Amino acid sequence: MSGNPDPVPTASMLSISEEDDAVAKDSLHILPLSGLPLVTPGLKRARLVKNSHLEGVVELFADSQSGSGQVAPEDLPQVFHFDADNQRDLPLIRNLSQLSSYDVYSLRVELRRLGIEVDDVDDLRLSDAKVHEVTPHMSSFTRPLLRAVFGKDDKKERSLKELVQLFASPDAEAAQRNLGKLADQMNLQVTDIPKFLENYGDVYLSLAYYQSCLDASQAKLQAFLKALAELKADKNLGKERGVVSACSAVETKIATVVGEVGDTLDMFRARTEDMWDNMSADSFQRMEQMITDYQSKVGGALCVTSVKLDAWAEKFPRSGVGGPVRRADFILNTMRRGLDRVESIDYHDKP
Repeated sequence: MSGNPDPVPTASMLSISEEDDAVAKDSLHILPLSGLPLVTPGLKRARLVKNSHLEGVVELFADSQSGSGQVAPEDLPQVFHFDADNQRDLPLIRNLSQLSSYDVYSLRVELRRLGIEVDDVDDLRLSDAKVHEVTPHMSSFTRPLLRAVFGKDDKKERSLKELVQLFASPDAEAAQRNLGKLADQMNLQVTDIPKFLENYGDVYLSLAYYQSCLDASQAKLQAFLKALAELKADKNLGKERGVVSACSAVETKIATVVGEVGDTLDMFRARTEDMWDNMSADSFQRMEQMITDYQSKVGGALCVTSVKLDAWAEKFPRSGVGGPVRRADFILNTMRRGLDRVESIDYHDKP
């Protein structure tokens, strides 16, 4: 366990603040365990995190003084006592540690696949603050819907709540007619439209969230790519074939991951526009299923990007920090670790 030499957790060690857990809900790489069906009290006060090697480990404590106290799932019996009452906690933690991302949308898919129920469904929703933050990214997915009902583009950035309220009582006579047409297309009663919109909004909120995560990575990505170029051009390290090869491999992998996520999100925008040309319950259900099918892969790809770029930025926050040798060592021993397990987003199977 890192962060403290004593493997026996104390009450203070097994303490992740509620504020930290609230932030973790919006994270790609942190999973609070408080809402999962665990029996071991100490585990319910801990959380799973992806470390810089992309391994899922149990974080028992985290603070600025002690650092992060992390335990590999297979080492948990050295920290906690397991018997007939709580022995099922171990395989559950092992299964969760293997997930590629801990974002709420990937978790919905993967927990359902594993047959795991959470105590509170709100644990699998973004915080209100994060929803507000990603709302600007919703417009490209909601604009075709607004155009279908109101007959024109809506330039305003609307939250999901505002969208539902807008459709609950449209003022314009033409909008009411179009709303009736939409209900017919979806095989719904007009009164059922607000519920449909909540579902529609939640599906596309996942894409807005992923776009937000992708955008947030751009500055760190550019700084990292610049650092790689400097390493390869270094008069001494540039002659080290192993270093140059590792730099190129890491650069290619991360750039590919970022590119695939961007292409996937662009594909969903285009398909959403097409969907509204001939909207029906079946077309939306196909789109909904398609987005759900890709959430784990997109979330996993973004988790890789986030974890690796954050690790680099924390170690080398400015261009002058560290030196070529330390940076090369970090590339060899940290940045490239785990990248071989990253799953590619396949495009040949897109319907």
